[in-house]
Amino acid sequence: MSKFDLETIPRINHCLLPTPLVPMERLTEHLGKARIFVKRDDLTGVAFGGNKNRKLEFLLADALLKSSDVIITEGALTSNHCLQTAACAARSGLDCILVLSDSSIGEKITGNLLLDQILDANIHRVKSSEDRKSAMEAIAEDLLKEGKQPYIIPTGGSNEIGAIGYILCINEIGIQSTTLNVAFDYFVHPTGSAGTQAGTIIGKKLYYPDMEIIGISVGDGKQGIISEIKKIISNFEKNWELNLGTTNEDIIILEDYFGEGYGVPSKEMIDAVKLVAKLEGIFLDPIYNGKAMVGLIDLITREEIPSDSNVLFLHSGGGPTIFSYDKEFGKKL
Repeated sequence: MSKFDLETIPRINHCLLPTPLVPMERLTEHLGKARIFVKRDDLTGVAFGGNKNRKLEFLLADALLKSSDVIITEGALTSNHCLQTAACAARSGLDCILVLSDSSIGEKITGNLLLDQILDANIHRVKSSEDRKSAMEAIAEDLLKEGKQPYIIPTGGSNEIGAIGYILCINEIGIQSTTLNVAFDYFVHPTGSAGTQAGTIIGKKLYYPDMEIIGISVGDGKQGIISEIKKIISNFEKNWELNLGTTNEDIIILEDYFGEGYGVPSKEMIDAVKLVAKLEGIFLDPIYNGKAMVGLIDLITREEIPSDSNVLFLHSGGGPTIFSYDKEFGKKL
């Protein structure tokens, strides 16, 4: 179909791969409908794991090829992407600057922000997410004047290079699917900055055409995510001289499950996080996977995902953020 070959792409092997793919037997029994499995990308191995580690293997390799010595990226105060970028940059011998915007959880030094500080990441604070990109560009300009070679990684590592991490993931799922003798009908994951979903859609086209990809929005607008996905796929096709034949029907995003907004807790999310913890011993983060699980449970309960289906849920990491939500999950003894 193409000259695209995962084995030939520059990459730094930071992750512990393949990540486990295991059945969620008690959750399946509890819901009594579709058979549920989980892809444990919370176990990728660096900085408490997470989906961004996969993207960073390719992004940091590209940075080193371009002789970069400083990585700049952005996110909210709780950003798991920023934590993983700082950790992977450190492992690659690169300095890291994080541009972080205020978050609804307040000013406590906990969770990912605490870990960023342990890593000695250089943190720049801005007021809102709208200010982050211009701040990164200004920092990069100053570094160039100092003789440095900065490399900007966009929100979530979401571009045509970062997306390769999730093309690799779908290829990996295909191999595990054969080993387990299970054909997956649906792959459900949280979606926000679009890179993971763009990668999974490309991966579906290349390696697993019969699996439907469903993105559960965690607070970003659906049309904005769709636009970014199309942009990433288009740039990937141009880079690799491909025509994947992606249509609007390939891009499924549901935006009924994030409640009042990104990072804002909801009762449904709290209930879903507690349910999965009690049934499976797996902790989901409150920002991404908790809300995606709300969507998955609803889709299965209403049989939008048919009862005879095999459905794979992506646990994309972010575990340390749960410690920033002690008011929602904790209680006085």
